[in-house]
Amino acid sequence: MEDKEGIIKLVDEEEGIVLLEEYDGEEVRYEIVVVIDVEDDTYLILAKDEEDSEEGYALKVVKDEDGNKAYQPVLDEGELIKVQVELENLEE
Repeated sequence: MEDKEGIIKLVDEEEGIVLLEEYDGEEVRYEIVVVIDVEDDTYLILAKDEEDSEEGYALKVVKDEDGNKAYQPVLDEGELIKVQVELENLEE
């Protein structure tokens, strides 16, 4: 089965940008709009670096096997709902 999620090419938290390579090879730049903590996990909320786009992603901050900071896309619907609820609480 072919992976359709693409690849995280670059995450620069200081500059607030993430570069993703889509499954078709196109590189797309995202802005980190907020970093939130939900329970014991930290998430980067990304929005496409275009004014008229509503597309976005959530990346979970994790540790790789060497203990270094890494990022993984949030694909689990239940986890996405928890992140969305926390975002809505921030807006209130």
